[in-house]
Parts: sequence; structure tokens; C-alpha cells
Amino acid sequence: MKATMIAIACGILLAGSSLRATEPETTSPERSPPNPHSGKAVLQGFISAWNHHDFAAFDALLAPDAVYEDIAWELRGEGVEQIKGLMRDMIASEPDYSWRLTNVIATGRVVAAEWTWTATFTGDLGPACGHVVGLHSTVRGVAVAVIESGRIKRFTDYYDMASFCRKPSAGKQ
Repeated sequence: MKATMIAIACGILLAGSSLRATEPETTSPERSPPNPHSGKAVLQGFISAWNHHDFAAFDALLAPDAVYEDIAWELRGEGVEQIKGLMRDMIASEPDYSWRLTNVIATGRVVAAEWTWTATFTGDLGPACGHVVGLHSTVRGVAVAVIESGRIKRFTDYYDMASFCRKPSAGKQ
């Protein structure tokens, strides 16, 4: 499954790079610091807003007609208010979540990132796990974002729902 997620992300990145070819975002002594409106910085701000339950930050980070999709949960939000509603629901079921980017690749308007989500979940996980109380999970996945004018136009998460139900092995998080 991990190989499939990475292949999807790579394919989307290649397609995105054909939309507008630019050099990957890097910082070196010869270059100035990254633009705060770069794709990578916008994605990092989006993840930070989730982690801090910062609803106001979404107004500046999301395009008014942004689309947010979580493929595993079959969730889709269109527009800033619907996306904030999804965030409120997530906080209710996983108030202690922590979302961390582990690898980010940005080219042109497209940003892909591997991530880890750790949380304690209470609620219905559907056929994958049923109803659970206090299930501590660590999930790895991939997100792909399309950035327009310094805002997220489209954000899609890919991960395996069954991994959400697995209990972490001893010594692993």
C-alpha cells in the first residue's frame, strides 16, 4: 500500500510539473529564504493550523472554493466553511491528534507530502473497525495539494483505513 501511495503522489507531481515547470523549492546560501506563499510553506501552515485547531488560519490558507478530500474516510469538503466543519468533527473524535509532515516535495503548483498522524480516537470507524473508545493510532499517509495564488485550491489525503485500526507495536509510534 505504501508503494501505491508513493506512486500516486509521484504521478501527480509529474503531472503538476507539466502545468508549470519550475525548480524544486530549496534553500541554500546562494538563495533567499523560501517564499512564505510557496507551496511548501502553505502546506506547512495548513498542517500547523490543524494541529493548533486554528480555524481563523484557514481563511488565509484556503482558496474560497478549495476542495478537501480524505479518501479513506470518504470525506469531501468544498469551500472554507465546509472544510472547517470537517476539522471540527475531527477535533471532536480525536482531540489529541498530532499531524506531522515527514517528507515534502514541491514543484510548481503541486506539493506532495508523506505524513504521520497520531491520535486517540473515539467513535465509529465503520466496517474497518466498528465502534471504538480510546483507540490510540499512528497512521502514515500521503497528501497532495494544489496551490494557487498562495492558497490551497485542492488538498487530498491518501492512506489505508485499516492501518488506522491497528494498535501500534510495542516500542513503535
